Amino acid sequence: MKKFFLILIFSSSLTFSQNYLEEGNAFLSENKFSEAERTFKDGLKKEPENLILKSQLALSLIEQKKYDSAEIIIVGILEKKPLFTAALWYGGINNFSKDTPDYRKAIFYFEKSYDLIDKNSMQYFALNYYIGKSYKNLLYTEGLSYGEVNRMLQTLTTYIELQPDAEDADYIKGFIDKIQKNRPGENVKKWILANKENLTGVLKKDSNER
Repeated sequence: MKKFFLILIFSSSLTFSQNYLEEGNAFLSENKFSEAERTFKDGLKKEPENLILKSQLALSLIEQKKYDSAEIIIVGILEKKPLFTAALWYGGINNFSKDTPDYRKAIFYFEKSYDLIDKNSMQYFALNYYIGKSYKNLLYTEGLSYGEVNRMLQTLTTYIELQPDAEDADYIKGFIDKIQKNRPGENVKKWILANKENLTGVLKKDSNER
Protein backbone atom coordinates (compact mmCIF):
# COMPACT_ATOMS: atom_id res chain seq x y z
CA MET A 1 0.00 0.00 0.00
CA LYS A 2 1.39 3.33 -1.06
CA LYS A 3 1.86 6.69 0.56
CA PHE A 4 -1.16 8.34 -1.08
CA PHE A 5 -3.13 7.36 1.98
CA LEU A 6 -1.26 10.03 3.89
CA ILE A 7 -3.04 12.74 1.96
CA LEU A 8 -6.65 12.16 2.90
CA ILE A 9 -8.39 15.53 2.91
CA PHE A 10 -10.98 16.44 5.53
CA SER A 11 -13.49 19.01 4.32
CA SER A 12 -15.03 21.86 6.26
CA SER A 13 -18.44 23.50 6.40
CA LEU A 14 -17.02 26.67 7.96
CA THR A 15 -17.40 29.47 5.44
CA PHE A 16 -14.88 31.84 6.99
CA SER A 17 -12.02 29.34 6.85
CA GLN A 18 -13.04 27.68 3.59
CA ASN A 19 -10.67 29.64 1.37
CA TYR A 20 -7.66 28.81 3.53
CA LEU A 21 -8.71 25.18 3.73
CA GLU A 22 -9.25 24.81 -0.01
CA GLU A 23 -6.03 26.61 -0.89
CA GLY A 24 -4.00 24.62 1.62
CA ASN A 25 -5.51 21.32 0.50
CA ALA A 26 -4.73 22.22 -3.10
CA PHE A 27 -1.09 22.72 -2.12
CA LEU A 28 -1.14 19.33 -0.37
CA SER A 29 -2.47 17.63 -3.48
CA GLU A 30 0.37 19.23 -5.48
CA ASN A 31 2.99 18.10 -2.92
CA LYS A 32 3.73 21.75 -2.07
CA PHE A 33 3.88 21.07 1.63
CA SER A 34 5.67 24.18 2.84
CA GLU A 35 3.14 26.34 0.97
CA ALA A 36 0.34 24.33 2.55
CA GLU A 37 1.87 24.85 5.98
CA ARG A 38 2.03 28.59 5.45
CA THR A 39 -1.57 28.74 4.22
CA PHE A 40 -2.97 26.81 7.17
CA LYS A 41 -0.99 28.99 9.58
CA ASP A 42 -2.40 32.10 7.91
CA GLY A 43 -5.90 30.71 8.35
CA LEU A 44 -5.26 30.00 12.01
CA LYS A 45 -4.25 33.60 12.57
CA LYS A 46 -7.81 34.51 11.61
CA GLU A 47 -9.46 31.55 13.31
CA PRO A 48 -7.05 30.14 15.94
CA GLU A 49 -9.44 27.51 17.32
CA ASN A 50 -10.32 25.93 13.99
CA LEU A 51 -9.52 22.24 14.54
CA ILE A 52 -9.79 21.31 10.87
CA LEU A 53 -7.15 23.88 9.89
CA LYS A 54 -4.98 22.64 12.75
CA SER A 55 -5.33 19.05 11.56
CA GLN A 56 -4.39 19.95 8.02
CA LEU A 57 -1.44 21.94 9.36
CA ALA A 58 -0.33 18.78 11.17
CA LEU A 59 -0.57 16.85 7.90
CA SER A 60 1.56 19.43 6.08
CA LEU A 61 4.19 19.06 8.82
CA ILE A 62 4.10 15.26 8.63
CA GLU A 63 4.74 15.43 4.91
CA GLN A 64 7.81 17.57 5.62
CA LYS A 65 8.98 15.04 8.26
CA LYS A 66 8.45 17.58 11.04
CA TYR A 67 7.04 14.82 13.18
CA ASP A 68 7.58 16.35 16.62
CA SER A 69 5.89 19.60 15.61
CA ALA A 70 2.97 17.67 14.12
CA GLU A 71 2.58 15.64 17.31
CA ILE A 72 2.33 18.78 19.44
CA ILE A 73 -0.53 20.05 17.26
CA ILE A 74 -2.29 16.69 17.25
CA VAL A 75 -2.12 16.35 21.03
CA GLY A 76 -3.47 19.89 21.41
CA ILE A 77 -6.44 19.12 19.16
CA LEU A 78 -7.27 15.93 21.06
CA GLU A 79 -7.12 17.73 24.39
CA LYS A 80 -10.00 19.89 23.12
CA LYS A 81 -11.86 17.14 21.27
CA PRO A 82 -10.66 13.58 22.09
CA LEU A 83 -12.55 11.91 19.24
CA PHE A 84 -11.66 14.35 16.47
CA THR A 85 -11.26 11.91 13.61
CA ALA A 86 -8.75 13.84 11.52
CA ALA A 87 -6.36 14.33 14.46
CA LEU A 88 -6.57 10.67 15.47
CA TRP A 89 -5.89 9.58 11.88
CA TYR A 90 -2.93 11.91 11.46
CA GLY A 91 -1.62 10.92 14.90
CA GLY A 92 -1.47 7.34 13.72
CA ILE A 93 0.17 8.30 10.44
CA ASN A 94 2.67 10.54 12.21
CA ASN A 95 3.88 7.84 14.60
CA PHE A 96 3.90 5.15 11.91
CA SER A 97 5.96 7.35 9.57
CA LYS A 98 8.59 8.76 11.93
CA ASP A 99 12.25 7.99 11.27
CA THR A 100 12.08 5.87 14.42
CA PRO A 101 8.45 4.76 14.36
CA ASP A 102 6.41 4.40 17.54
CA TYR A 103 4.13 1.59 16.44
CA ARG A 104 2.35 1.25 19.75
CA LYS A 105 1.40 4.91 19.77
CA ALA A 106 0.33 4.61 16.13
CA ILE A 107 -1.92 1.69 17.08
CA PHE A 108 -3.37 3.74 19.96
CA TYR A 109 -4.39 6.54 17.60
CA PHE A 110 -5.67 4.25 14.86
CA GLU A 111 -7.72 2.13 17.27
CA LYS A 112 -9.32 5.26 18.77
CA SER A 113 -10.47 6.22 15.27
CA TYR A 114 -11.56 2.70 14.26
CA ASP A 115 -15.28 3.09 14.95
CA LEU A 116 -15.31 6.63 13.57
CA ILE A 117 -14.20 5.72 10.04
CA ASP A 118 -16.73 4.95 7.32
CA LYS A 119 -16.44 1.22 6.68
CA ASN A 120 -17.21 1.77 2.99
CA SER A 121 -14.34 4.21 2.50
CA MET A 122 -10.83 3.71 1.20
CA GLN A 123 -9.65 5.03 4.54
CA TYR A 124 -11.16 2.03 6.33
CA PHE A 125 -9.06 -0.58 4.57
CA ALA A 126 -6.03 1.67 5.00
CA LEU A 127 -6.80 1.79 8.72
CA ASN A 128 -6.80 -2.00 8.92
CA TYR A 129 -3.54 -2.10 6.99
CA TYR A 130 -1.76 0.32 9.30
CA ILE A 131 -2.94 -1.41 12.49
CA GLY A 132 -2.01 -4.85 11.17
CA LYS A 133 1.34 -3.68 9.83
CA SER A 134 2.17 -1.93 13.11
CA TYR A 135 1.49 -5.13 15.04
CA LYS A 136 3.48 -7.10 12.46
CA ASN A 137 6.53 -4.89 12.97
CA LEU A 138 6.17 -5.19 16.75
CA LEU A 139 6.06 -8.98 16.39
CA TYR A 140 9.55 -8.82 14.88
CA THR A 141 10.91 -6.31 17.39
CA GLU A 142 9.19 -6.26 20.79
CA GLY A 143 6.91 -9.28 20.58
CA LEU A 144 3.12 -9.54 20.95
CA SER A 145 0.69 -11.06 23.40
CA TYR A 146 -1.77 -13.72 22.23
CA GLY A 147 -4.55 -11.13 22.05
CA GLU A 148 -2.38 -8.73 20.06
CA VAL A 149 -1.59 -11.48 17.56
CA ASN A 150 -5.34 -12.02 17.20
CA ARG A 151 -5.85 -8.33 16.46
CA MET A 152 -3.00 -8.32 13.96
CA LEU A 153 -4.52 -11.28 12.10
CA GLN A 154 -7.98 -9.72 12.21
CA THR A 155 -6.94 -6.40 10.71
CA LEU A 156 -4.65 -7.88 8.08
CA THR A 157 -7.40 -10.31 7.06
CA THR A 158 -9.87 -7.43 6.78
CA TYR A 159 -7.39 -5.50 4.64
CA ILE A 160 -6.95 -8.27 2.06
CA GLU A 161 -10.69 -9.04 2.05
CA LEU A 162 -11.33 -5.42 1.14
CA GLN A 163 -8.41 -5.20 -1.28
CA PRO A 164 -7.92 -8.69 -2.77
CA ASP A 165 -6.02 -7.27 -5.75
CA ALA A 166 -3.58 -5.19 -3.69
CA GLU A 167 0.02 -5.64 -4.80
CA ASP A 168 0.97 -7.02 -1.38
CA ALA A 169 -2.10 -9.28 -0.96
CA ASP A 170 -0.26 -12.54 -1.67
CA TYR A 171 2.58 -11.58 0.66
CA ILE A 172 0.17 -10.78 3.48
CA LYS A 173 -1.84 -13.95 2.89
CA GLY A 174 1.37 -15.94 3.16
CA PHE A 175 2.29 -14.14 6.37
CA ILE A 176 -1.14 -14.79 7.89
CA ASP A 177 -0.88 -18.49 7.01
CA LYS A 178 2.59 -18.66 8.56
CA ILE A 179 1.41 -17.08 11.80
CA GLN A 180 -1.69 -19.26 12.06
CA LYS A 181 0.40 -22.41 11.62
CA ASN A 182 3.23 -21.48 13.97
CA ARG A 183 1.81 -19.27 16.72
CA PRO A 184 2.21 -20.56 20.28
CA GLY A 185 -0.70 -21.09 22.66
CA GLU A 186 -2.30 -18.63 25.03
CA ASN A 187 0.04 -19.73 27.82
CA VAL A 188 2.92 -17.89 26.09
CA LYS A 189 2.82 -14.32 27.41
CA LYS A 190 4.80 -12.77 24.56
CA TRP A 191 5.78 -14.13 21.15
CA ILE A 192 8.57 -12.59 19.13
CA LEU A 193 9.74 -13.52 15.65
CA ALA A 194 13.25 -12.19 15.32
CA ASN A 195 16.30 -13.08 13.39
CA LYS A 196 18.65 -10.70 11.64
CA GLU A 197 17.55 -11.59 8.11
CA ASN A 198 13.82 -11.36 8.80
CA LEU A 199 14.04 -8.17 10.82
CA THR A 200 16.16 -6.37 8.24
CA GLY A 201 13.79 -7.34 5.44
CA VAL A 202 10.64 -6.35 7.32
CA LEU A 203 11.92 -2.95 8.39
CA LYS A 204 13.39 -2.20 4.95
CA LYS A 205 10.04 -3.00 3.29
CA ASP A 206 8.28 -0.84 5.82
CA SER A 207 10.60 2.14 5.30
CA ASN A 208 10.00 1.95 1.54
CA GLU A 209 6.25 2.29 2.16
CA ARG A 210 6.52 5.43 4.30
